[in-house]
Amino acid sequence: MTKLLLLLVSSLLAISLLGLGADFRSYDAQRSFTVAVVADDQEFIDLTPIQPYAYIRSDGKIYFDFSTYNPNYPGSGGMGVSPNSTYAFDKVFKVSNDLWESDSGYDGICVEVSASGNIAGILKLYSPNEVNGHTSPENAATSISMFIEGGEYAEVGFVINTDGYAAGNTIDGQITVVAHSGSCV
Repeated sequence: MTKLLLLLVSSLLAISLLGLGADFRSYDAQRSFTVAVVADDQEFIDLTPIQPYAYIRSDGKIYFDFSTYNPNYPGSGGMGVSPNSTYAFDKVFKVSNDLWESDSGYDGICVEVSASGNIAGILKLYSPNEVNGHTSPENAATSISMFIEGGEYAEVGFVINTDGYAAGNTIDGQITVVAHSGSCV
C-alpha cells in the first residue's frame, strides 16, 4: 500500500511539474494581407465626379479644376471664377460605399471630407447627408462628415467665396477624404 501511495504521489508530482513547465510564451502564424490600389472611381469607397469641374486623371485621382487647365474646359467657356463673388456648386462629386455588407451588424461608414491648404480659405463643403447640419450652401463648412450605408452614396457640393481676391490669382489646395467604419461621432 505504501508503494502504491508513493507511486500515486510521485505521479501527481510529475504531472504538476509538467503542467508548470508548459509556459505559453508566443505563437507564430503567417496570414496573407492584400491591398489593391485602384483609381478613385474603382474603390470600395468610390469617389465619382458628377460636374465637369471634377474629373479623374490618368493617375487615378479625382481633381477639381475651375480653370482653363481642366480637360473638360470648352474652348469658348469662361476662364475661372470672378473676384469678390460667391458660387454654390451642387453635387460636384459623390462618395459611395461599395464595401461588402455582412450579417454581423455592418452598419456603414463615416466619411469625412475636408479642405486644406490655400483652398481652405475660399472653399466650403456641404452635403444633404452631412450629420452636423452642413446640408446646404448656407451652412457649408471646411470639414463635413457623412454616414453612408453599404450600397449607398452621398453627394458633396462646394461653395467658393473669392472675397478679397483679385483677377489673375490661382488658388490651390487639397481635399482630403477619410473613411472609417461605424457612426460619425
